[in-house]
Amino acid sequence: MRLQGLKCVVTGGASGIGAATARRFVAEGASVCILDRDVSAAEVLAEELGADHFALELDVRLEAQVEHAVANVHERWGHIDVLVNNAGAELNKTYDETTVDEWDKVLDTDLKGPWLLCKHFVPRMVERGSGSVINVASLNGLVGFPLSTAYGSAKGGLVVFTRDMAIELASSGVRINCVCPGVIETPMMERWTDLMPDKTEAQAMLRGVMPIGRMGTAEEVAGAILFFASADSTLCQGAVLSVDGGFTAQ
Repeated sequence: MRLQGLKCVVTGGASGIGAATARRFVAEGASVCILDRDVSAAEVLAEELGADHFALELDVRLEAQVEHAVANVHERWGHIDVLVNNAGAELNKTYDETTVDEWDKVLDTDLKGPWLLCKHFVPRMVERGSGSVINVASLNGLVGFPLSTAYGSAKGGLVVFTRDMAIELASSGVRINCVCPGVIETPMMERWTDLMPDKTEAQAMLRGVMPIGRMGTAEEVAGAILFFASADSTLCQGAVLSVDGGFTAQ
């Protein structure tokens, strides 16, 4: 029970890595708030998890919604101990086919969103002198891929944002670290393969990208996030952990 009694917020928590993280946190003794644009799915998960947990609607791109959610969480709990910035948007287009609206959606969700959540949650963590923030970036934020200029730029920015924040927070008692999942079986990955001419071929290609010969699971990524949320990572500040089946070891 490594998170016994802790108050934890997970953005994009209704599905995929976010939902797996919420379930793992609850299994480790935490109370969880699930923030998601799909509030119906978030509420279903919160009900499944039990009475100590709740869901709120949130589009992380919109500061007014972030402020409202933060106020709601603080009114209910008074503080939080762990923030997981997991909400994300994907895009698979060449740089010249990407529209301004598509670029803005990805950058606003994957980079501005985590900044807004930190801007409004972290100061109270600093006041208390404790807390942990975990940003969920991507393998795409560490190495280049085709059709990934918007997504890779956002996730690469999130990696550097984590490091910059880590220096600002170094003496505050608040930790901030980052996980970079590789190819993971999630609804986001399913949406990507659905866009391919041959879905089966696309899935086989993705498995082949991972040196271990398979896609990872959301639960495996949740285990890495749990490490940074728990006291096991007290010396980690600005760490970037690849959870990618060996891809970046090549």
